[in-house]
Amino acid sequence: MSKINPLDQPEIRLLIAEHLRGVDLARCLRVCWSWHNTFLPLVWENVSVGKTSWAQPSPSQDSLTPEDLHSHHHLIKDLGIVDWPEKYPFAFPRMQTLYLHLFNGTTPSLAKCLAPLIERNQSLVKLDLWSLDDDIDYRLWKALLKLPHLRELSLGMSSIQEDDIVRFWTICENLESLKLDSVRFPQGTTPHASMCFRNVRKLTLCWVSGMEDEGQFRFITSCPNLEDLAWYYISSIEPDYGLEDHVDMGGPYFEEFAKEVTRKRWPRLTSWRRDGQWTEEDTCQIIEGMQRVKKIYLGDRFGPLTFQALQRHFNNLVELHVNAGSEVSYKLLQNIMCSCPALKTLIGGDVLAKYVVEGNPWVCLSLECLSICFMFSDTEQHLQPVIFERLAKLTRLERLYSRSARGPFQEKRLVPLQFRLQSGLDALSSLWRMVSFNTGYSKSLGEEELRWMLVHWKDLISVSADVDIDDDTKIELQNLFKSHGIKLRHK
Repeated sequence: MSKINPLDQPEIRLLIAEHLRGVDLARCLRVCWSWHNTFLPLVWENVSVGKTSWAQPSPSQDSLTPEDLHSHHHLIKDLGIVDWPEKYPFAFPRMQTLYLHLFNGTTPSLAKCLAPLIERNQSLVKLDLWSLDDDIDYRLWKALLKLPHLRELSLGMSSIQEDDIVRFWTICENLESLKLDSVRFPQGTTPHASMCFRNVRKLTLCWVSGMEDEGQFRFITSCPNLEDLAWYYISSIEPDYGLEDHVDMGGPYFEEFAKEVTRKRWPRLTSWRRDGQWTEEDTCQIIEGMQRVKKIYLGDRFGPLTFQALQRHFNNLVELHVNAGSEVSYKLLQNIMCSCPALKTLIGGDVLAKYVVEGNPWVCLSLECLSICFMFSDTEQHLQPVIFERLAKLTRLERLYSRSARGPFQEKRLVPLQFRLQSGLDALSSLWRMVSFNTGYSKSLGEEELRWMLVHWKDLISVSADVDIDDDTKIELQNLFKSHGIKLRHK
């Protein structure tokens, strides 16, 4: 009786594929015809054309032609385009997600080709449109109204005209997720008092102009089932896409928002993010009013009162953004790392290492993304191996960022964690899931460390660092990383 090779079973190969990214999936096509047939649909599920970065890139996507897409159009589920949309005058019958990010000068006739592209793809569930400016006209909105399954819409760097406002609100009624980032509305836009967007679960209002504070607040209160809210509002009268001119001034509607949270206006709200001028007392009022906190952005408003309000949510906390900047906040951050077992994302800013290695061990072993710049004085260099030992236990970590929020450290004579083998980097071989790594301003990576990463972090997609090697070696290593499907960005 002949033995059956497990790798000949399509089910086994599909299980293998769950642990592979684009580059490795593409390599599996070359094994044999049966592997080719199994992995081809997976390679073409997520495709990007142009200089896009949201899909998992395969080695050949930089040179994809419209003919390539047409040949495999029936396999594509997620498509990203930074290109001329009129190059793709055909339907993608399985497509659920379309990212269309255009930049100045991409195409002068976008309005003429964008609506037909959407009309041909009625299976769309998620649509992300960026930098369309005045090219969003009635043809696009009519096309969006005809999409029966559209549930997620993201608009960025775009304008909505007066005649299209009613169509926009009608589309919002069926959405579950809406993101408006640097979107310009006609001055004074506000939803009618009778409108109710019961399906909206996730809402992001980021530097929206034309819809003033009152209008944005009314929009938020018209979404009673909100679970995730990000609100960054401005008071500028003249809309301008130069974000440096937009300053969040705070105001009475933030206070009203805090009161409505306390009154349980949004009983499902578990995620809240906002920038601007507010007190720690206001922040505590919101945290205490939320029945459960899973994700929260606190920024600089992070002190003993906030910590106390958050404590009852520690077991549920999944994502936390803070800017630690004092001895008190460093110690509170250490307590959080020792008290939040479900935490998956922690953005902590610059932290003096001596405060976060004291006390109990970290229990946040589910962390997948960590962005903290551990800093050391001249007398604390012996703590660098201790930090590496702590990091080595975060075996689910996929993204590690050590960028400083303040730039170089000359002012305080502090130095960041040195990602050198002699400092303890080798301990991080346990972080085999690592996908993205960034050391910021620290000139701590040398040739030996970069080659070490290739050996131990097989899933790497990008490395960004200020490397300490000569130009010829940089070019050699950049080509080596590219051959492994890894983007190496160095300064």
